[in-house]
Amino acid sequence: MSKKHHLKEKLQEQTPEAFQKPDTNATPADTNADEHETSNETAAQIETLTAERDSWKDKALHLAADMENLRKRVAIDLEKNTKYANAEFAKSLLVVADGLDKAVEHAKKQLEEGKSADSFVQNLLTGIEMVQKQLGDALKKHHIEKMEILGTVFDPNFHQVISQIDDSSKPAGTIVDVMQTGYMIGDRVLREAMVIVTK
Repeated sequence: MSKKHHLKEKLQEQTPEAFQKPDTNATPADTNADEHETSNETAAQIETLTAERDSWKDKALHLAADMENLRKRVAIDLEKNTKYANAEFAKSLLVVADGLDKAVEHAKKQLEEGKSADSFVQNLLTGIEMVQKQLGDALKKHHIEKMEILGTVFDPNFHQVISQIDDSSKPAGTIVDVMQTGYMIGDRVLREAMVIVTK
């Protein structure tokens, strides 16, 4: 073997693989297989990322819906608390309303029976009626209203029966007299009405 040929073989052995001539024996089938495997891996990664994205999107939508429901509940609770905050104070005013109602009723009865035609009584009645109206307007401003129940059927959720009478001309349970006026505050009972009903 010549010295020149021996030196060429030695250089080929010492040359790194990266600088050696590519393997010309690799077939197109091997190359296609590698490309196919890489494509499958990429598709799997895309599918995984898409699933994760959809999952987070779904969670975000649910969270947004929960927050909106919470906001609505808080708004409703706040409105109720504001509306009913003075219920006890308002209830104490009903005694005043009762007194005015009785005073007006008594004065009217006296005038109708001719027992007192004095102008002072008439003026007093007028003054009391004005105060009665002002109090009623103030109560309405705070969502407090009288129950208008005479002639209606007794309802245990709103009325308290204190007596019963015989009256065949009306259905059983009909309210024929109101001994104490009932009041509502918003959609709640502030005070039950005390009533007389038919048997």
